[in-house]
Amino acid sequence: MQLIPTAFFAFLFAGFAFCASCKQQSPMVYVLASEQEVTLTSSASASSVKQGEQVVLHVQRRAVGQWKQIPRDQLTHGQCWLYTPPPELEPEVADRMEWEVIPDRGVELDPTFRMDHTRIAVMVVAGSYKLTPYSPVTCEKDRVVQGPTIEIEVS
Repeated sequence: MQLIPTAFFAFLFAGFAFCASCKQQSPMVYVLASEQEVTLTSSASASSVKQGEQVVLHVQRRAVGQWKQIPRDQLTHGQCWLYTPPPELEPEVADRMEWEVIPDRGVELDPTFRMDHTRIAVMVVAGSYKLTPYSPVTCEKDRVVQGPTIEIEVS
């Protein structure tokens, strides 16, 4: 009976000694190597609606940039990093945009999360409206890109 515990502890100690000599590797992460080229393409389900109707807003984002893989322990303080590089093309990101609406009274943007990532705009007051999407750029602090303006007539 004594032989089994002794053999077990000897095996455990040998494994520990072996692993102690192993160098712990830092997880690999991605950092941005150069400025990205970001393009937004915006559209709406309608350009002319009646007062009170909804319009579905769409935005596609394309971001092309160079991402470099490095060990996480080589990051500098505050450096932006990701476990995987972001996708080059995101087919629908309207719900992640900041929207400028001119004039700002008369359109209500629904904040409800939607599985399709579109954004619903309710056209409350008759008039001509301009809706412009703005997107922050991943890992480029304080950089924001503007998409094309959508014009909607409300009668």
